Amino acid sequence: MRGFGEKKTKNVKINKDQIINQALRFHYEGNIAEAIKHYKYCINHNLQDYRVFSNYGLILQNLGKLKEAELCQRKAIELKPDFEAGHSNLGTILKMTGKLKEAELCQRKAIELKPNFALAHSNLGNILYDLGKLREAEISLIKAIELNPTDKNIEKNLIRLLTVHNPKKINSNHLFKINQEFKELNTEINEKKIISDKKIIEFYNNGLTIYKKYNLDLETPFTQIFQRNEKNLDCKRHKLIFNTQKIIPKFCFECYKVQIEVHSIIDLLKLYFVFNSLKIPKNNTRKCMIEVRKNVDGFYKGLIYCSSLKEAFIISEQINIKIQRNIRSNLVSIVKRGCTEYGVAFPKYKEIRKSSNQQMKYIEEWQKIEKKFDQGERNWGKSNQTIEGFNLNNFLIIRNWIIYAQKIGDISVNKITNEKIGGPKSFNYLNKILN
Repeated sequence: MRGFGEKKTKNVKINKDQIINQALRFHYEGNIAEAIKHYKYCINHNLQDYRVFSNYGLILQNLGKLKEAELCQRKAIELKPDFEAGHSNLGTILKMTGKLKEAELCQRKAIELKPNFALAHSNLGNILYDLGKLREAEISLIKAIELNPTDKNIEKNLIRLLTVHNPKKINSNHLFKINQEFKELNTEINEKKIISDKKIIEFYNNGLTIYKKYNLDLETPFTQIFQRNEKNLDCKRHKLIFNTQKIIPKFCFECYKVQIEVHSIIDLLKLYFVFNSLKIPKNNTRKCMIEVRKNVDGFYKGLIYCSSLKEAFIISEQINIKIQRNIRSNLVSIVKRGCTEYGVAFPKYKEIRKSSNQQMKYIEEWQKIEKKFDQGERNWGKSNQTIEGFNLNNFLIIRNWIIYAQKIGDISVNKITNEKIGGPKSFNYLNKILN
């Protein structure tokens, strides 16, 4: 192949550095296909360079090939033990595969090698968040911002932390003070009356006043507002097993959800208010969301997670009373099983029988696959209970909802605002239209 390997005319081998630099240049320019070819060539021809293995590992990570990505980062560290970015990259992959303690050690090693490594201080903060060490996570993220005050991703991580953690010193960071103002916005409702459109419009504009008051230029990639309890559903584990092993984990056969689907952004915000006021014995984890998945029907949804079919039907009846009083008299919830993706891959999984055994049961042969997958020390983290009330993170997500509503042609959004917002890059590929 021209460009690397051997020159066709003189049959003289290109210099090792030339080949490696060419691979790095393709990667830097965003030509991932050519970068992959060149990285593979380097590896297959034993041109051992820590940058090749580390960069190729990053590509594999983005492709979801985490096992191969981990091996590449370990090889990069073997070739250059003081390569701080390699330790940090490895820590990120280990976090994704449920090896949180080892991931923490990797990030601490990266910081030891380079104390002013802002990115390592920020991944460390995310790992500590997952481990439930929220005060330590705060310290790490504050340090990362001090080192790189213009990095919006670090700010995003700190804002997310504030959904589950109350800092002791509100004045220690400007985002803490701003978040406190958002927390004071009123989300209370009259349990016996329809929530008016006016209340929703005023609520959003009160948040927008705070946003503009501080001249904020903040975005978030998140599109779901969670209210979590302390029970960890280990969804990261289950999704990784499903994506890599092509099976449904045993746990998910007892996971059900109550789903409410509405047809305007105003009703989605009303549903968010209802979820805020909802009192159920186990304080079940719930979320309001926009549907951005290409092959999944629907637009605006609310989900309440349940640990049995019986519990799901009880909560469904309870929530029906509330949504009919507070949103619309003909609105009803439905009970569904597990994650939508499971039902797409295994159609019988999503079929629910109310008074008998389900159509699809767990396949016992899958237990060996799960057991092998879980080998080693894996820790999928702690579920950090969400602080009650509103916050800055939720407001930024609602702004994403507004962008989504504008893109799908939901004219009710014009009652709320006519502002134009940038939003996540992923929204550029939305192909949904609201009927």
